[in-house]
Amino acid sequence: MPRIAWVSPVLLATGVALWLGYAFQGSYVDADGGLREPFYLLALGWFFVIASGAVLALVVGGVMFKRIRR
Repeated sequence: MPRIAWVSPVLLATGVALWLGYAFQGSYVDADGGLREPFYLLALGWFFVIASGAVLALVVGGVMFKRIRR
């Protein structure tokens, strides 16, 4: 298993941790009536999860390509 493959679970765990941070932080309405919610945690979570899938796809594709060339 290539070393770069270990990056994928780390990225996935980071994305899930960001989603959990969003869930536990919650939202509230301030005195002016504006909704305060950490939407950036959702976007960053999706970014890390998609990056994890991309790294995993590249690793699997590279391994398959090497096996086919043999």
